[in-house]
Amino acid sequence: MTRADNVIELNSVRERMRNRGVGLPGSAPRPSRLRDEKRMHARVESDDRLFVQVVLAAADPDLVGTTVSCTAMNLSVGGIQFRTNTSLPQGTLLDLWVDVRSRPGKFFLAGEVRWVRPMPEGEEWAVGVQLKSGAATDILDWREYHAQAGAR
Repeated sequence: MTRADNVIELNSVRERMRNRGVGLPGSAPRPSRLRDEKRMHARVESDDRLFVQVVLAAADPDLVGTTVSCTAMNLSVGGIQFRTNTSLPQGTLLDLWVDVRSRPGKFFLAGEVRWVRPMPEGEEWAVGVQLKSGAATDILDWREYHAQAGAR
């Protein structure tokens, strides 16, 4: 047996094991994830109301200052997916006011549109927003709210 016969390409083995949902020897088992899954945080289904105001839209500057009423689809520590009748270009910066029914008051947050897809009905858009940290936002309260919700 030559030295080349003993060589194992670890990256290809890791990739094959991940695709099968198998952990590496000595590692904790991990849930299988889709290849295109990019979520960093668990999502909570929602139909809470929110408003978004366009702060910056390089792809469509006429949208700046526009406020849109939306309905949340799911919420997480780091993002929000919502539906709206206005298409918002990817990269658009937003201010968001989220009214969670189970809690008094609204959260004021800031975020960036990461993706936009037409809804199957064809008259609305699903929008994915990544939340950003900001001194003048309620991001710390938002994180605390989701930490407590996850503990229940």
